[in-house]
Amino acid sequence: MKQGLCLILLWIATMMISCTGYNRAGNEPAARDTVYTQQAAMSIYAYQPLRALEIIDSAVIVGNMSEWRADMNRARVYSATQIKDLVRLDTAETICKRLLQHDSVLANPKRQQDVLEILTYTERMQNDTVGWLKYSYELVEVCRQVGSLAFYDGLRTEAEIGAALCALGQMEQGMLKLDSVITALNDVNTFAALDAFIIASKRKIIILGSHNRYAETLPVARRIIKRLDDFEANPEVYHDGSHREPKTDEKRAGYIRFYRNQTQNYITAAYTALSESSSMLATFSQIENGAREATAREHIARYKALEKQMEVERQKTKADEATLIAFGIGIMAFLAVLFSVIVIRKNSAISRKNKILAQQIAESLNYKELYLQQKDKQEPENIDNDLNAMTDEQLFHYINDIIIKEKLFLDSSFGRQTVMERFNLSKERVGTIFAKRSEYHKMTSYILQLRLEYAAKLLVEQPEMSIMQIAETSGFGSHKYFSNCFHQHFSMTPSEFREAKQNTLV
Repeated sequence: MKQGLCLILLWIATMMISCTGYNRAGNEPAARDTVYTQQAAMSIYAYQPLRALEIIDSAVIVGNMSEWRADMNRARVYSATQIKDLVRLDTAETICKRLLQHDSVLANPKRQQDVLEILTYTERMQNDTVGWLKYSYELVEVCRQVGSLAFYDGLRTEAEIGAALCALGQMEQGMLKLDSVITALNDVNTFAALDAFIIASKRKIIILGSHNRYAETLPVARRIIKRLDDFEANPEVYHDGSHREPKTDEKRAGYIRFYRNQTQNYITAAYTALSESSSMLATFSQIENGAREATAREHIARYKALEKQMEVERQKTKADEATLIAFGIGIMAFLAVLFSVIVIRKNSAISRKNKILAQQIAESLNYKELYLQQKDKQEPENIDNDLNAMTDEQLFHYINDIIIKEKLFLDSSFGRQTVMERFNLSKERVGTIFAKRSEYHKMTSYILQLRLEYAAKLLVEQPEMSIMQIAETSGFGSHKYFSNCFHQHFSMTPSEFREAKQNTLV
């Protein structure tokens, strides 16, 4: 009887282990849960190409990506990354030519389309007009086979062919082809048509400009801006589900902003060439403002994306920890030995996650510091410091910059009264700008965030300092309060964070 009961309990314990996600590989994540996916790689390749390539290689190893798909993603990274020093157009070209002979690509027109799109881009960027024209003709034929929305991809490529013909000296034939594409797309209110229209119009503007026909570029450029304005006002009308269409409001705004700024550049160049200085200066001012706002938004978006990723990891750590603790309590009454094994695995899992979380925290702080440095470079030095004339948002950014630059938050007595006295502001005004214009509900949360971020940097950069010294240097009144706040904010104690960060450097 006792033997049978023990067997039953052992079976229950085994089932509970499998349900909590442990496996023979030492609690390594299953393939579907790994970070090594195409989505993970292609979401960062523009600014982190080397990391994207590492993810692609790992995805092949864990079985999340086929070799031919990995090659196509590598070609995208090499050809389209925003890090200029890492652009490898010749490598991307070689990969694409090899893929066109691969059975998996030959058997699927849509895959051929994807490869040929990269290949025509690399040929054009390398000024290989003959190759550009050759692969553009092939791309048009493939788009016709794919059908449906690929029809507009075909028209995009027809425009590329027109541009290539112009580059080869066949100006009249090339311009006729460009004009026919633009005319076909001019009044079609779908995103695929709009996108193809913009590309075709851009090619025409560039060609006209290269022949000093700047006056002819102005109506084409204005038509692009008019179509973008209509798309911005009526996105639902243009929605067609095509693969190029921005999937979120934020990405749609970025798409519109990018092409609007680019078109304004064309208009500015035309006005300059035509010696219309007043119109040129007005357009240039619009471009400059847009570029400044876009840069700030880009840095903020990266910082917030990292924060979201950190939050996901924190929640995942907490969920895993809760599962492991519940499992330990349930098994403890039956098998003490099994409980010991679970504790060891739990600590190992938390240690790995702490390493990841510590690295993400450090990266997040670095991105924030880079953003602030970029912002300092862009802002003029001789700004108007009349605080009463500033809006709440301007006043918050002004005060925030001074607090960070002068590290006022490191004074343990720093608070609302300090800000009131330093900037000669009322209690109500200070409360308003921090409550409504910052991401914090109250000023104490804002100060705590700055101190914790400063302490986190010291934990990494000053290994000789004790936790108590770091707490005092960062403006905390007591070591215990500092440790509690750090753990609540970063899901690990200062000692665990320092240890995890040092282990990632080993």
